[in-house]
Formats: sequence, structure tokens, C-alpha cells
Amino acid sequence: MKKIFLITVVLFLAASHLYSQEKTFSVIVKNKTNINRYDSYVALNTKILLKKHPDFNLNNFVVLDNGKEIPYQVESVKNKDSKIGFVLNIKAKEKKAIIIKYGKNIKPGVYASRTYAELAVMENGKFDGKRVHGTKYINVSKFNVPSWHIDHDGLFKCEGPQWESDKVAYRFYLDWRNAIDITGKKVSSLVLKNMGVKDTIADNNESFHTMAEWGMDIFKVGNSLGIGSLGIWDNGKVNMLSKIDSSKCEIAMNGPVKSEIITSYYGWNVNGKKYSVESKLSILAGSRLTEHFVSLTGNPENIVTGLAKYHDTKFIKSNNKKGWNYIALYGKQSLAGDSLGIAVFYKNEQKIELAEDDLSYIVKLKPLNGIVDYFFGYAWEQELNGIKNQKEFIKYLDEVLIELNNPLIAE
Repeated sequence: MKKIFLITVVLFLAASHLYSQEKTFSVIVKNKTNINRYDSYVALNTKILLKKHPDFNLNNFVVLDNGKEIPYQVESVKNKDSKIGFVLNIKAKEKKAIIIKYGKNIKPGVYASRTYAELAVMENGKFDGKRVHGTKYINVSKFNVPSWHIDHDGLFKCEGPQWESDKVAYRFYLDWRNAIDITGKKVSSLVLKNMGVKDTIADNNESFHTMAEWGMDIFKVGNSLGIGSLGIWDNGKVNMLSKIDSSKCEIAMNGPVKSEIITSYYGWNVNGKKYSVESKLSILAGSRLTEHFVSLTGNPENIVTGLAKYHDTKFIKSNNKKGWNYIALYGKQSLAGDSLGIAVFYKNEQKIELAEDDLSYIVKLKPLNGIVDYFFGYAWEQELNGIKNQKEFIKYLDEVLIELNNPLIAE
């Protein structure tokens, strides 16, 4: 009897050891370009991983680069495969082995966030027809924009959603303007959580319009396309997202590696034709760029985006025959009185034409299967270790083009 008991214990311990055993597999990441790449994004399809490693658990794994655990996040997309996303540094022409270690007892660390997104609404605010009155803003994950909301009424902290990486920050006006603005950062820390918290009275004296230790609002949008805002070219002009039936906004992702804001617009009226739009704005750790992934219904003939036009700036563009291209402006267009470079990156296969009006330089794009995908970004002279002149800015733009046209390969 004792012998049987001992055998049972041994078998149980052996089975427990096998069950809890750590396992690893490697992912080979290749940089085929001639440039070193820093904070370059890699996304692994979990469906493919699970086919090869059926016991892989998305709750019990870590990602190792040269033996060191690095931050990652799992991106779950509705009705689509999820992804494991992380950023890494990789030298020119390098092949790097990234190790995935998993098992029952593997617990990922707590990773410091390098991105952030928020939508803050006046708590228990009372609207008097012109202003929303209240005492503080609270962050929300989702919000249906009320039909009475107007610009500068104080409903939202800083007038709408905000997002940032450890390099740059943006916001857009969640009202009839729906235009994207720039917040200049002089630090690598995340600052938006504390920006504008005391500006509970909507006026022209918000604190972020004055230079602070962390930076300030450095861009004037007016009625232009700002940086990367959305519109349709119709009847000889840009029609922005100003006439809509309703809209709602969601902070879809807020992680150490990536943050994302999704805004849905219904009944976008352009000269009697109506469209629905889903706008996804996302930013990655270590990046100046925002990706704008736009889904549309109603078959518009074009979508336009672009850059605000100001004096004392130099217009720059690339001329690739295929792949990605850019338009950009560089000069003393910052509200701080110093140099600022702004750019939009677009796919050549979607380009209809480049144009301009009195307010903006314009990129007209053709939606493919109801999708338009482009990037925008900026470089401010006062950034920490920032870009200081036009020559450096063009070098940065050209390297971004190389990266967009040659994404890292993960096998």
C-alpha cells in the first residue's frame, strides 16, 4: 500500500513539474534597411503563434530582448485576431532573436507607460446655453457627444481627446471643428494627465497656452486642416467633419506601448450626401507619429487631409513612385516663436493629387474598400534632444519613409 502511495506521489510531482515547466520559442526580427532603427514596432499575430504552440497562454508570458524583459501589450481587436505588440532597437541589416518565454508560473512585470490617451469630461456639468459649469474633470472611457455641445463650452478638458508618447502630444477638438492640434513637449515624461485640470472655466486663458516647464500648446489651427485633420473635397473646397448627426468617442487602448482613440461620426453631411466614419488615432512608444486609420461608409469619392499653411515656412515633399510619400512644412510656425516641422505621410496608391487653398496644403486620397490610412507627425525645436533645423527635419522625414516602406519582418 505504501509503495503504491509513493508511486502516486512521484507521478503527481512529475506531472506537476511538466505542467508548470517554462517553455520558450524565438521570433526572428529582420531589419533589411541600411539604417539603425529605434523603438521600431513589432506586432505578432496570436492566431499564428497558437497554431504552432497550442499551450501558449496570453496571460502567462514575457518577451525577452538579449535576455532582458521588455514591455509589451496584447491588442484585442473586435472580430479580428489579437496581436502582441512591442518596440525594440535593431541595427541596420540586423537579424535579432526575440525570445517568448511562457508557462503557468510566468508573470509579466509592471511596465512603465510610454504612451497615454484620455478623454476628460466635466463632472455633473450644467450647460447654460453657452458654457458648461462644474468644478472638476473626470476621465471617461466612452462618451456620446450631446447634440447641444459647441466649441469652447468647457464640456471637455482641453476641448477634446488628448494622446501622447514620450516624445510628442496631440489633441483634437471634439465639436463641429474636429481639427487636430499640437501640444509641444520639452520633457520625456507623460504630461497630459495634469494638463488643463484647473481650466474649468472655458475662456481664452487656458493654462496650456502659456509656456510651462513641460511645454505648451504650440500650434494655431483656426479653420485649416491643422495637422492631419479629416475632410472631403467637394464643390471646390474642403468640407471638414463639421455637419454631423451625432458622434461618440472611446479611449480604446491605453498601454505602455500603444494608445488609441476611436471616434465614430454618423450622418456626416457634405452637400446633401451623408457618410459614416470611424476614426482611429493611435500612437506608439518612442514615436512622433500618429497613425490615422479611417473607415468609411457611403462611398465618398475622396478623403482629404493636410497641413495648416503659415508664412515663414518651407514646403517640402517626397517623390517616391510607389509606397509611402510625405508633404511637410518647416519654419517658425510655433506659437512659442521658434521652429516647428509638421508632416503628413500618405500611400502613393491612394493619392489622387496634391493641392492647396488659402488655409492648408492638401492631400486628396482615394479610399480603397472604404479605408484610408495615413500618418502625421511633428518635430519641435524645444523637444528634449529634438530636431533643431530644417536639414535635420528632412533627414528625419526620409528615415521615416524608409521605415514605412520597409517594415520589420518577424518570422
